[in-house]
Amino acid sequence: MSSKTFTLTAPILHCPIEDTDRMWYVKITDDSTGKQFAEFYLALTERKPDFYCPLYLDALAGRTVTLSCEDENVPDTLFDGIISGGQIEDRQELYPELYREPGRQRIHFSSRRGWLNDPNGLVYVNGEFRMCYQHNPYGPNHGGINVSWGLAVSTDGVHFREYPDAIRPSDAQTHIASGSAIVDRDGLAGFGKGTILAAYTALQSWMFKNRQQTAGNRGQMLEYSTDGGFTFHKFPKEPIIPVPANESWRDPKLLFTEEGKLCIAVYETFEGKNCVSFYSSENCTDWKFESRSPDLFECPDLFPLPVAGAEEQLWVLYGADGRYLVGEFRDYRFTPHGGGGYLDYGQAVYAGQTWNSHPDGTVRYHIAWMIDGGHTFAYDREKNHGEPFAQSMSLVCRLELHKAGGSYRLFRTPIDNIAKLRFDAANFDAAEEPTELFVPGDCVFTIGTDTDFTVSVGENGFDYDKASGQLTFTGGKTYSPHGGSELKVRIITDVRSVEFFVADEVSATFTDPAEKKMLRVNGARASGTKWRMHGIWE
Repeated sequence: MSSKTFTLTAPILHCPIEDTDRMWYVKITDDSTGKQFAEFYLALTERKPDFYCPLYLDALAGRTVTLSCEDENVPDTLFDGIISGGQIEDRQELYPELYREPGRQRIHFSSRRGWLNDPNGLVYVNGEFRMCYQHNPYGPNHGGINVSWGLAVSTDGVHFREYPDAIRPSDAQTHIASGSAIVDRDGLAGFGKGTILAAYTALQSWMFKNRQQTAGNRGQMLEYSTDGGFTFHKFPKEPIIPVPANESWRDPKLLFTEEGKLCIAVYETFEGKNCVSFYSSENCTDWKFESRSPDLFECPDLFPLPVAGAEEQLWVLYGADGRYLVGEFRDYRFTPHGGGGYLDYGQAVYAGQTWNSHPDGTVRYHIAWMIDGGHTFAYDREKNHGEPFAQSMSLVCRLELHKAGGSYRLFRTPIDNIAKLRFDAANFDAAEEPTELFVPGDCVFTIGTDTDFTVSVGENGFDYDKASGQLTFTGGKTYSPHGGSELKVRIITDVRSVEFFVADEVSATFTDPAEKKMLRVNGARASGTKWRMHGIWE
């Protein structure tokens, strides 16, 4: 056994981490009560660390705590390298390249430490975008361990400030899977008007006490916050909806119906098929199954949107791959009206969610996990340069509902504020020769539709077919823009990504680790302007 006692003059411990698969099972005890406060896995090292990560113990500020580990072969000096006190911003010697690491995206949010994937619990309150996300705060891999809801806040949808994790597992056997949040404006749950309610799926960790176990679903959980989403408290009833026989049942989406009634949309499999199931409640405690909508996978989102330029409002329902349906949602039943498509036509946007409670009801603001390296939870040490973080979010984008060609479509475009990062404009003509784009950078050009052409950056881009008026993106997804004699193309580049926005309608996002982003246009003339962009960490 190894143990060490710390007095928390500041509620933070700086932990020396080794980039290894060896994890120590650590317990924290509050010495004033003798009770265990938390347990988790840490890749602690008594040798020179690869990096430090912060362990926030804000609930124990000013107290004395003991860290202990009873694993086999645990070194006596395991905890000797932990440093107590001082906020992360004040310990530059421990975090020398924070937010300036070579592999970190410059204009896309990533966690300062640890793994990141699905955005969760998006609410707009007090003029701020509050974003939670799947987060392992103690290492750059998922692993099904230590998974919490990280927290970041933005006033402009571009620059995010990271805070200590908002929802954390109470024990090492559990990780906090994906879910959603909503503002309880009428106090339906009994905790006061304006309370933030967060629903998530509790899963069994994939590893517990160094023994491999099958991950299990523990049900849909509810927590509440009375301070704007910075701290959450457990709901009296756990789980709010018990686990059915089928364990493929997760990712609850909280929403209010048009009648002001509370609903949860949750992914499940039924009779061997993926679907979204809807549950209703009068009090947040007792939930009743209502209906199912077939053929959507993981992380559902459901929200109303007015049709641009029309006296009409419909509902949008989509799953993790961004495939969406447009229709009506009445009596807890979704009825599609046909049409639909994808939120993004590339290969890197997954598990996106939209912000609740934004005062501009004509749009929904959307963000997604930008998958780097394929749909995997594995950490590639060579590709990630041994850095203490992994993965990033997409840009925040506007979703608008339009009716075009007899069908309903969602248009996805970058939030307006992203243009404020531009500087150092330069004109170019991509028809004459390949053009090197700035990283991070933004470029806009127009291109005529009187001929077939190809637009690419590296290995990704799209083809335009004049006869059909159709775009075909890398990976095979197709889209037909409204039409016209020319198309507006916008390309935004970053250290590990490239995003295409065409005709102010459709987006296609790809990960691209190339150091240089070379724009090539074949078959048509394309001239425009490119800008450098300030990083969001500056």
